[in-house]
Amino acid sequence: MKFSDLFVPRYQHSNPDVRVKAVKRIKDPKLLDQIAKQDPDPKVRDVASSRLSNLKVQTTA
Repeated sequence: MKFSDLFVPRYQHSNPDVRVKAVKRIKDPKLLDQIAKQDPDPKVRDVASSRLSNLKVQTTA
């Protein structure tokens, strides 16, 4: 863990596993879209993309 991890949101943490857990709680579609496009870890991008799809399905149902 980096010292800077204490001062950033969990979805920006240096550990990808921490970011995945944070992404699973995010409900903001714009933020999820940004994470899905820009996160350096493919697993985090996949989780964000999946979460974004799930939110879109829930809002249309």
